Amino acid sequence: MKPGRNDPCLCGSGKKYKHCCEKKVESMPHYYSANGPALTPDERNQLVALFNAGRYGELESRTRFLLERCPDSGFAWKTLGAALQVQGKDSLHALQKATELLPGDAQAHYNLGNTLKVLGRLDEAGASYRRALRIKPDYARAHSNLGAILYEKGRLDDAEACYRQALRIDPGLVETYNNLALLLDAQGKSMMALNTIIQSLQIREDAEARSIFVACVEHVHLSHVTKLLRGTMLRALAEPWDRPGKVARACADLVKLDPAIGKCIARAARAWPQMLPAHELFDSTGLAAADADPLLCTLLNSVPICDIDMERFLTMARHAMLEAATATLASDDEVATPLNFYGALARQCFNNEYVFSCTEGEIKKAGELRDALAAALEDKTPVPAAWLLAVAAYFPLYSLPFAARLLDAQWPQEVAAVLVQQVREPAEELQARATIPRLTNIENEVSLLVQNQYEENPYPRWIKAAPAGKAMSIDEYLSHRFPLVAYKRHDMSGSIDILVAGCGTGLHPIETAQQFQGAQVLAVDLSISSLGYAKRKTRELGLTSIEYAQADLQQLGALGRSFDVIESVGVLHHLADPWAGWQALLSLLRPGGFMKLGFYSEVARRNIVRVRDFIAEQGVGSSAHEIRQCRQNLMDLDKSVDFGSTLKTSDFFSISACRDLLFHVQEHRMTLTSIDAFLNSNNLAFLGFEINPQTLQAYKRRFPDDRAATNLAQWQVFENENPDTFFGMYQFWIQKAS
Repeated sequence: MKPGRNDPCLCGSGKKYKHCCEKKVESMPHYYSANGPALTPDERNQLVALFNAGRYGELESRTRFLLERCPDSGFAWKTLGAALQVQGKDSLHALQKATELLPGDAQAHYNLGNTLKVLGRLDEAGASYRRALRIKPDYARAHSNLGAILYEKGRLDDAEACYRQALRIDPGLVETYNNLALLLDAQGKSMMALNTIIQSLQIREDAEARSIFVACVEHVHLSHVTKLLRGTMLRALAEPWDRPGKVARACADLVKLDPAIGKCIARAARAWPQMLPAHELFDSTGLAAADADPLLCTLLNSVPICDIDMERFLTMARHAMLEAATATLASDDEVATPLNFYGALARQCFNNEYVFSCTEGEIKKAGELRDALAAALEDKTPVPAAWLLAVAAYFPLYSLPFAARLLDAQWPQEVAAVLVQQVREPAEELQARATIPRLTNIENEVSLLVQNQYEENPYPRWIKAAPAGKAMSIDEYLSHRFPLVAYKRHDMSGSIDILVAGCGTGLHPIETAQQFQGAQVLAVDLSISSLGYAKRKTRELGLTSIEYAQADLQQLGALGRSFDVIESVGVLHHLADPWAGWQALLSLLRPGGFMKLGFYSEVARRNIVRVRDFIAEQGVGSSAHEIRQCRQNLMDLDKSVDFGSTLKTSDFFSISACRDLLFHVQEHRMTLTSIDAFLNSNNLAFLGFEINPQTLQAYKRRFPDDRAATNLAQWQVFENENPDTFFGMYQFWIQKAS
């Protein structure tokens, strides 16, 4: 949570700092010293002009020069503090001096509060904001920043009151709407939070507000829709504002609320497993509505659908598409094809790796159409778009002989997009694999089994990354993420060496490279298929700071390299010995370096373990066909057997992700007690969890004495009481001793 704007102010206007001091100082209070020389009006005007021009280094030098003559000028000390604050330099002494000399100046106390907040001295910061408000009760930004302090201290009701008071005074404070939305979301008031952030977006749309919008909709269930909400959701998905998967469920809710499409989805869910013919599934308006709905088509193009009712509908829609395309085999006339919807459906099937259920008769018919398409390609005869889309919804087009010939023809945009996805991009990945070096041998038995799994099913198959935000130093990131944690800071200026151990298909190293200033990333993985995907996506984004290589992380010590930061999330628990793997990575981490890790929780995965045991008892294998059948059986059983939230997780809705979730060849699970013991035995400092604000606030209410939220023994108690807390993983940061 950000403390509103931390911008210093000189004049009290409360405007954004680059434009705050627009008045001449003759109209401002004259800060003459009672004990010595004072600045002249021209000197004060000169300082204000430098401040407004953003010439902060020059302002600092000029103010220090004037302070030699006027050491008791409160205005000069306040100006110096503001200049230092904007430059990120130590401004504490200057601002303390300003408040001593100007005890009745609200802006001086406000500026001091901002610096104390950045330093983590929350009680003192709150006292400074309160002094500012006693002097100037209508100081909206002071109310807002005091609210941020109270939020950090867990006093959510008081924080909310401060935010609302700030907005009553100044309804245009975007950052206050943002913080209020985060607070409401942390309290579980998701719809109130969503409405609040939409207000912020209407005033000024920026990256922070877009990110908060995504956070607010990630777990909300939408039961009504407005034109504004639907349009905002479409942009959040299409641009995107974050990883598309974070808004996928909310988008599915909105699609199901469409009158025509919603009826189709409901009909499919009621009829399942009976396959409805097209005229019954779509009725008279459903297909046209689906073809004309940009939210539905963008959703299908962007991320695997994570909704069982929608999956039933799409499975039937695919069957209807196949029937329509097959009918053209016996006719010279191509039937009009709804290209938007059917093209998006074909791309969805490729995205989820053909996870939808299909009967033997259906796959036989799809195979016959594929053979007809292959023959047409061999003979170089025209191919109907309906054939191409229907086949692409059952089989990857790159698997066809002469598939590259499809790229030579002119196609409608919707069909061309399918060809890029299923022909051009796989060819690029194949080429990329040949350029990836192998740094170590892969000989460990378990490593070979894991490698084979990810060669067959690279994971995760992602389409769009979150947009790159402003890159920051590792210290800036950690101090913002864990403001109350004391750790040894390092001036990692220039480039920093980062290892991503187990990089999969590249999403992790890409986001890391974009996040940290000067990041030079080595990303390694066992699977050359995953690395080929990663390299293609990295080139697509124009990133040049990532080096990909095939390696077993347990053997990296032989390279003689070391790193400032190491990240390994969702990887070590797939080794034969996770603790030994962790030790191997620690040997590569420089003294004082940082590490981000992710481990499965024994407590949180209890229901997943039940499902895995059930699958093992049934003797089900891990082929794509067996995974498809097993998923359908589990969805049917879920009506009578409680699998918890296992079948609702996004990993259940694609072949590679479902294999990773329920069919993995090697899985260990940890407890926080065992992680704590490892940290203590290796002299490692725990900095904190990457966790949602709702959980963090709930923990602080349960254990108010652990303000930094770093006591793993208490976190273990909290998890035992709230067993789904770490359903995804324990994800946390540590620091190695210097």
